[in-house]
Amino acid sequence: MNKKILLLIGSLLLTFSVSAQEQAKESTKEKKVIVRELPVYRDVDVMATYRGGYDVLLKQIEKATKNCKRGKIKSANSTIVMDVLVTDKGKVARIDFVKNETDLCVNEIRSVLEKATQWVPGRINNKPVNSFLQFTFNLN
Repeated sequence: MNKKILLLIGSLLLTFSVSAQEQAKESTKEKKVIVRELPVYRDVDVMATYRGGYDVLLKQIEKATKNCKRGKIKSANSTIVMDVLVTDKGKVARIDFVKNETDLCVNEIRSVLEKATQWVPGRINNKPVNSFLQFTFNLN
């Protein structure tokens, strides 16, 4: 009699264990990643800015590029023009080089812009939006 009770209890525990595992598998399958695409603007009411002003950002770039020696320079004064995508949350999402006369210090400049966290997003109708901002750097 004890063996039958133990077998019955064991089979019930096994059934509960299997059903709990199946429910856990189903709950992980139901989680879906929702990707929302937001428009990106070039023409906004208020341009994205950097807290403290662009002088602060330029000093950070100057400090990072002070000793960079990797890359080639074509002339004594080289210009780099880049588009920076600032999200509606104030983060840098993408950096595109529009004009790049040199590849000197490009990685350092990209690193500084990606690490910069003090962005104020651009605005349309007083709502933050994803927007492009264009920077021009002159390397001497």
